[in-house]
Amino acid sequence: MNKRVTLADVAAHAGVSRATASLVIRDAGNLADSTRERVRSSMRALGYVYHRGAASLRTSQTKTVGLILPDPAYAFMGEMAISLESALAERGLLLLTANAFEDPQRQDRLLQALIENQVDGLVVLPALGTDEAFADQLAATGIPTVVTIRAEAAHRTTYVGIDNVRGGELAGEHLLAHGCRQFVYLGGLVGLRPRQDRMTGLNAALARVPGARLVAHRPGPALGRWAREAATRLLAEGPLPDAIVCHNDPVAFGVYRALRDVAPDLVDRVRVVAFDDVDEAALWEPPISSVAANGREVGRRTAAALLRLMDDPLAEPEVVLLQPELVVRRSCGCPAA
Repeated sequence: MNKRVTLADVAAHAGVSRATASLVIRDAGNLADSTRERVRSSMRALGYVYHRGAASLRTSQTKTVGLILPDPAYAFMGEMAISLESALAERGLLLLTANAFEDPQRQDRLLQALIENQVDGLVVLPALGTDEAFADQLAATGIPTVVTIRAEAAHRTTYVGIDNVRGGELAGEHLLAHGCRQFVYLGGLVGLRPRQDRMTGLNAALARVPGARLVAHRPGPALGRWAREAATRLLAEGPLPDAIVCHNDPVAFGVYRALRDVAPDLVDRVRVVAFDDVDEAALWEPPISSVAANGREVGRRTAAALLRLMDDPLAEPEVVLLQPELVVRRSCGCPAA
């Protein structure tokens, strides 16, 4: 007995993904005419028969939403994901979470797996290095999709994020008011959009004050253990600048660990402002002044935007930009709040 030709066979023959072949069969998505014809030619060549009865069963609602995260190590993303999951659960939706570990190729595979599992919606926090082809792929799925936190891949879908340029300005303005004139920005991977935007805002604030400048910026994983090593190297190179702006709260944690290990006399003299305001920021010593991005609110707003798209397939994509707020504690030099 001849083996039944599957959609995967057609996709392999045509040199496309299974998801793309599925879009051609369902006459859906935003695909080039040449791609559609190549898939149809493979269907004819292989003798593929489309089973509409089985397809109708597969396209019924699964009550699931796929979430692709770039790295589970970031506390802010965890807060966002928990809030998102809670909001979706109120509508009876189950969140399926997958981690790309900042690998665009792995991200592609995760997207295909979620599509093949017939999720009803998608939330994507893009991996570093995500390109426009991935954005086109998201738009072509026909699945309600929200890109969140990182604006990469968001030019054809709804986006929910933070005004990071304003966040950088807030950090700079506050430290300038303390008399700081020499700044260093610590952490965040090169090419990461939030890092670029925060530095843009910080530099804009510094440009308004004579003599203020960013003397160094050190990119790297926004993790405490990396920041501890980076701050130790800064201390070895000479006097620290007046202020350290940290890409997130864990970077600030690492900075203070290095200060306590190498130069405890500087703990109360160097002024530090971080970003995200995760729960642990208030518990550190000294408590961290942080530009609050409010991961829980991002999760709630992301859920609301996705549910809007799921309820109304004709709804236009939108941009939801949340305004950050500086939460003042002692690390910036202010008295205890």
